[in-house]
Amino acid sequence: MDRAYYDEIAGELHVLLVRLDDRLPGKDATLIAEFIDANELGLALEQMADVLSDGEQPLAPDERAHMLGLVERMQMGERVPRALQSCPEK
Repeated sequence: MDRAYYDEIAGELHVLLVRLDDRLPGKDATLIAEFIDANELGLALEQMADVLSDGEQPLAPDERAHMLGLVERMQMGERVPRALQSCPEK
């Protein structure tokens, strides 16, 4: 993958982080942002999903679809989809 691909994914993760800010505790949002900035994009998405699921935070259908779309694009496993099952519809 080229640099533009990673920059695009990082940008999308930052957008999600902003959208989900009201459902992510500050320390977790900071950690996720640090993962993104360190180009640990898969880890950032997993952490985001884990924090949301731990708090059973609601997700709008487009937020869930965005996260699952990133999972597919990044060719990740089932961890994020499994975690998001704990998040009710918003």
